[in-house]
Amino acid sequence: MADELKLSKELIDNVMKTVVAVDDRAKDPFVGSQYLAAIVGYVVGTSSIPSQEKKEIMDELSSFMHHVYEDVSQPQAQPQAQQPQSAPVAPPGSAFGIWKPGNS
Repeated sequence: MADELKLSKELIDNVMKTVVAVDDRAKDPFVGSQYLAAIVGYVVGTSSIPSQEKKEIMDELSSFMHHVYEDVSQPQAQPQAQQPQSAPVAPPGSAFGIWKPGNS
């Protein structure tokens, strides 16, 4: 089981500030996201694990990104404090990590 990620608005803002400091065009969410995707591809691609595992990791990360995107894109029916917090269940091998919408 993966440990909970410590994703926060502050962390995201700090990462994006670093990217924007290198390229001001990254203020555009699409350009900034391209940088983040390129960084992930570089980190996985340059790791010393077998190629097949790299592909599986990239597929899992893609699924995880979609899960987070869907979570933060959906309007919330109740305030965060009133909603029960539970870890989403994904099909085996489809994604990893725990994303909690209240951490954004």
